[in-house]
Amino acid sequence: MAGKILLVEDDNDLRNMLDAFLGAHGYSIDAVEGVNAALELIESNDYDIVLIDKNMKGFDGNREGGLDLLRHVRSKSLPSEVIMMTGDPTVETAIEALRLGAFDYIPKPFSLEYLRLKISRLFQYRSFINPDYAIGVYRGVRGKMLGLIESGSLMSHDELEQALLSLNDEIDKLFTILKESERIMLSERESLAHIAILAEQLKMNLPEVDSNLVEEISRLSDKRL
Repeated sequence: MAGKILLVEDDNDLRNMLDAFLGAHGYSIDAVEGVNAALELIESNDYDIVLIDKNMKGFDGNREGGLDLLRHVRSKSLPSEVIMMTGDPTVETAIEALRLGAFDYIPKPFSLEYLRLKISRLFQYRSFINPDYAIGVYRGVRGKMLGLIESGSLMSHDELEQALLSLNDEIDKLFTILKESERIMLSERESLAHIAILAEQLKMNLPEVDSNLVEEISRLSDKRL
């Protein structure tokens, strides 16, 4: 299974469409209409991603229940990453969601493929040896970018999204290099572990071999591991 996602969306048609689409791509989906139902599921399940609509009924009747739910997820230090969907795609909305701890935000309307790529990127980062670092770098760079936009010139939604897409491309290049470094590191670990095993077998099966030499090989392999 590719991962477990909680979908919180009060638009029935959109919720059903996203449920079917993500399920068809191998994700395990729990889809609910509102914040209260989402809270019950969060208490009893471990989700990789919580996909939230920002503009729905909140705890005190406000229309920003998605932000209420985001705050709850982060206050509980849950391992879930939050992706915020919003029909109010302003710079201020994006910055608020990211500063509250969202991994990303998606302005409505969006294509299903666009959403799939966002989710796929997150799962790629979670597969790193140090996923917290990878996700932290992504969130930090994206947040700084939005901060610069907020304090600088005014941008239209389309200009903002294009700038963020360009930033995503640069981030992906960085993480491609990091992923290759991790692949080399893991390959080296496997080789060193194999050397350590062979050294022990050599020590057991060939008594005439200098035991000090074999022990030194084992020690160096363990140190590198």
